[in-house]
Amino acid sequence: MNSESAILFTQCLQNDFAALLDQYDPLPNSLHIGYQEANRLLGEMMEEGPVFSLLDWAYETDPKKLKLIHIRDWHDPNAKLQEDHLMQFGDHCLKNTTGAEFVFQKWIDEEPDRGAIVNASGLNDFVDTNLESILDPYKGKKIKVGITGVWTEAKVTFLAYDLKTRYPEFEIGVCSALTASSSLSMHFIALDQLKQILGVKVFSSIGAFTEFLTGSQPNLEKRISTNSRISSDKLKLDPKYPITKTDIQILLYLFRDCKEVEFKTLDGGFSGNVVLKSKSIDHLGHLQVPCVVKIGDRDLIAKERTAFERIQEVLGNNAPSIVDFCELENRGAIKYRYAAMLDGNVRTFQKVYGSMPDGTGLDRIIDTVFGEQLGRLFEAASTEKLNLLEYYDFQPKYASSVRTRVESLLSGPQTNSEIEILPGYKLPNPCVFYEKDLLELKEYNAITHNTSYIHGDLNGANIIIDGQDNVWMIDFFHTHRGHIIRDLLKLENDILFIFCKIESEMEWKEAVELTDFLHSREDLGIELSFESPEFLTNEKLKKAYRVIAKLRSYYPRLVKLDRDPYQMHVGALRYAMHTLSFDESNEWQRKWALYVGSKLIIKVKEFIKRSKVLRIDYLKPLVSSDSDGITRIGLTILPGRKDRARVLADDINTIKKEGITHILSLITEQEYIQYGVPDLKSELTQNKIQQKHIPILDQRVPSLTQMKESMDWMEEALSKKEKVLIHCVGGLGRSGTVAAAYLIWKHGLDAESAIQKVRESRSERAVESLEQIRFLKFWEKEVKAKI
Repeated sequence: MNSESAILFTQCLQNDFAALLDQYDPLPNSLHIGYQEANRLLGEMMEEGPVFSLLDWAYETDPKKLKLIHIRDWHDPNAKLQEDHLMQFGDHCLKNTTGAEFVFQKWIDEEPDRGAIVNASGLNDFVDTNLESILDPYKGKKIKVGITGVWTEAKVTFLAYDLKTRYPEFEIGVCSALTASSSLSMHFIALDQLKQILGVKVFSSIGAFTEFLTGSQPNLEKRISTNSRISSDKLKLDPKYPITKTDIQILLYLFRDCKEVEFKTLDGGFSGNVVLKSKSIDHLGHLQVPCVVKIGDRDLIAKERTAFERIQEVLGNNAPSIVDFCELENRGAIKYRYAAMLDGNVRTFQKVYGSMPDGTGLDRIIDTVFGEQLGRLFEAASTEKLNLLEYYDFQPKYASSVRTRVESLLSGPQTNSEIEILPGYKLPNPCVFYEKDLLELKEYNAITHNTSYIHGDLNGANIIIDGQDNVWMIDFFHTHRGHIIRDLLKLENDILFIFCKIESEMEWKEAVELTDFLHSREDLGIELSFESPEFLTNEKLKKAYRVIAKLRSYYPRLVKLDRDPYQMHVGALRYAMHTLSFDESNEWQRKWALYVGSKLIIKVKEFIKRSKVLRIDYLKPLVSSDSDGITRIGLTILPGRKDRARVLADDINTIKKEGITHILSLITEQEYIQYGVPDLKSELTQNKIQQKHIPILDQRVPSLTQMKESMDWMEEALSKKEKVLIHCVGGLGRSGTVAAAYLIWKHGLDAESAIQKVRESRSERAVESLEQIRFLKFWEKEVKAKI
């Protein structure tokens, strides 16, 4: 009767697949995972790496609690059936050769009966092997199974698939640090597929993985006593920031090859973390390259490590490299090495900001972070559907904590629909937003936004500047593929509500005027002027504005055509409300953040309300009395757009309710299909709505003949007191250009005034491209020449 509670598989952990190599050694065969992945899997020294830690734990675990099964690639060069395989991949894992030996061979030799060995010569470990008979005693039993080894996307995945289908009762887990492929990118793609398709548990932490199997974890303290050359009295810690005995044990392990280390505590990290910069001397007396060590919750640190590994290859020398990590009890640590970090005065972005009289001196740092470092990630951006309310984690479950913070800040219960932050400053109560509005408030659909890998929590303490003004980033726990301007929004929030110390009512009133101005921008594709607005008199606010203008100068290249400010409002709202819990912010700053959050709630709710019904913006009247006809010209997006989850029948009903009788369509035939409305023209005909089709390429302009044709058609309808609706895909560029052209042609406006009137009526983003602006100036000359 079987009594084991778990099974641990090792998959192809053999020299020909994973043996440590020198950096420029040739690969022994086409199946070896390579220098970098072998180092990540085994460590720079095998006896101190992740696999050693796992196997040391496994062989010390009671055999009644953990069954070991070692699958090895095992080839006979004389076997006819294996000829094609060996020809394709080259000679590898030939039986009884060094290449076929396990990388942990010492345990096999010392305890040959502790683990079962399965010799597999193909991709499927159940074909022509004894694996099924080994697993027979476990069939039908609920048992936990762990898999470690290579390749993640091939042998590991195939084994997980076979186990999942043959033994559905098995609960299978893998650990990112204990599996590898030929590249990190393929490794993580495979892990994502294991999780999403097969339902395999994917652990970042080795300790969490082993606890999943047996409830225990590797004994780091034993490895410290065995390997460490340093004693705790040689760790020179910052007396202002005492750390726990467990964290000291972790430092002893991470600096086990040193004879003394001096640590400086850096600002940064989330609650419970310790972030240290090291100056260490090895056991031979040599000064080592500076490192940064981050210690915190074991599982969260492990997640940060794997998140960083996803982007490490892209960032290259612009980011640190992970040289070691370890786990002890409920704590974990990462040791980062920087390619060129120099000793000296290490400062955070926040401290540099505070030391500068104005914001111009921060331009180089901002350009390094967003232009060079994160810029590498931004280059691989793509558009994806993104529900921003969900992405920024707006949930009613946070209602009680929001209420607690708001009522504490305003010194009493806030039960009305409005709050009064200062006399005369009444705004919607954000408590109601979280308690009631979020129960029903849903984005009409998930709109596509630009996404890329991002840092995820880029605050002023996570950017550090060394003594030679080199710029580095730390804290990659929140790194993920997400909203491309998230890092910019987070840093802007810190500049406003942490860095900019507001200390009086007068300063507060000017501060809220500044944020009203910042959040009134309707077009993220238009940069802010570096010159401060005239209403700013406070030097602290002028500096904050200047730095934010620099940050927002990155918006146009990141958002591209996705220029609607709603995405900025949602992200800024998320961070403003989070600021209410910041200890670093004083009461004036938190009241400022509360004001901003409440104002942004209005904007977010209005956008969602408008998005449910087809939004039609009519041109506003001119000063002259004979211009009332232009108020019957409306602009809108493509009705029924499937990529916005719009329903064509609903949008046509809205058009009919508005009394619109004529529609001017400016999209190409391909766009009718591309956006899912091939029947739009026939539907309009059935609903007795007259239409004119003038196809114009996106961001481009019509010919003079097309424009004259459009003017005549619109004028005929408007002269009969009918309503005309102009649409392209977004109702901004092409539609705005034609509407502005009508104002020039019929009412004699110059191009600049016509564009301004259209933008005032529709959006600052109307008339989008330089080509469209140039065309309208040319059109103005053509019209005047014929008068």
